[in-house]
Amino acid sequence: MNQETQVNPLQPFTGEGYLIVQVSTARGAIPLEGARVNIRSYPPDLTAGRGDVIASLVSGSDGRTERLSLPAPNRTESMQPGSQKPFSTYNVEVHLEGYSDAIYQNVPIFDGIVAIQPAILIPLPENGRTDSRTPDGQRFFESSAPNL
Repeated sequence: MNQETQVNPLQPFTGEGYLIVQVSTARGAIPLEGARVNIRSYPPDLTAGRGDVIASLVSGSDGRTERLSLPAPNRTESMQPGSQKPFSTYNVEVHLEGYSDAIYQNVPIFDGIVAIQPAILIPLPENGRTDSRTPDGQRFFESSAPNL
């Protein structure tokens, strides 16, 4: 990815941190390959929406994405008194067909540090929905007689 597309002009950070997303299921026991991971800049205010996608990655056979370089405040600035936080924040969205999407907000990135964000996905039921509705919108209950 072109490094120039990752810099947010609203946050002129001089440091660089790193992010790896570890995608898995079964409480982290089974890595998931092929998950699409979008990294978004954190919007400066709530009216800015979800922020811009600054990187899109795909998890490998070990469930991990490649290491992504992200702008962060220089670590020397964190030693100075003031109101600037010593890290930058990003939002992480994870999608894999057959699983519920996962969204992680305000993921902190520190200068010179590799952050590993676990993303544990939950399989969807066979009907592909997170509730008990059938594709025609009717409720399904286990005690109901089959509608043949």
